[in-house]
Amino acid sequence: MKLSISEVLKKASAIKEENARIGWLRQNSSTTLQMVLRGALDPKIKWLLPEGAPPYKENDLVDQESVLYSESRRLYLFTEGGNPNLKQTRREYLFIQLLESIDKEDAKLMIAVKDKKLPYKGITKKLVEEVFPGLIVNE
Repeated sequence: MKLSISEVLKKASAIKEENARIGWLRQNSSTTLQMVLRGALDPKIKWLLPEGAPPYKENDLVDQESVLYSESRRLYLFTEGGNPNLKQTRREYLFIQLLESIDKEDAKLMIAVKDKKLPYKGITKKLVEEVFPGLIVNE
């Protein structure tokens, strides 16, 4: 079974030794993980959603850990330049739909990412730049 993005980051956060943490993140690398980290840490990515958690129902279904991997292709809809013709109310509705379809821990993570925060200690911009060189474009 594939680990959810929140599980990958939680386990990375629990690893005390930095080289082991780097190795863990590289071993569990995916396009989705990189998109999530970039969304939280890259200053050039601007989320077009209000701050804080929107009203949504947590997904209580089992085995939803891999859903964010398939849904991540839609993350562009919520950022500046993604779909300029999308009305704001529709954008917010689609984000709520996304949160309700993914694992509840991944939903909490995506709310934090949109607010430019990562809820895991030790997962810093410096670490991510070392794990994935060139992922975050410095101004």
